[in-house]
Amino acid sequence: MDDDFWFDVGHQERHRVEFSFSRWWGGLKIKVDGSVVVSERLMFSLRLTRRYEFTVGQVEKHLVAIEKKRAPLFGGILPSTYRVFIDGQHVQTF
Repeated sequence: MDDDFWFDVGHQERHRVEFSFSRWWGGLKIKVDGSVVVSERLMFSLRLTRRYEFTVGQVEKHLVAIEKKRAPLFGGILPSTYRVFIDGQHVQTF
């Protein structure tokens, strides 16, 4: 039971952002071009929404934010909703 998705960021300078969350073990990883930028274990959290922000790019920089929203009950078992923002604009929901 994993939640995995990826998306590309940038126009002239392209980067691949990969998101992975194991609902069973609580491990969360966000990678940019294969390098881990966020890694944590989420177990027994009371917060329904978590937000992860990081910058992508060297010359063409973009602020990327991913919001993870879990269900109020059985949040570790049910799939979460993920909203992706690039430079403050909502671009996709998974």
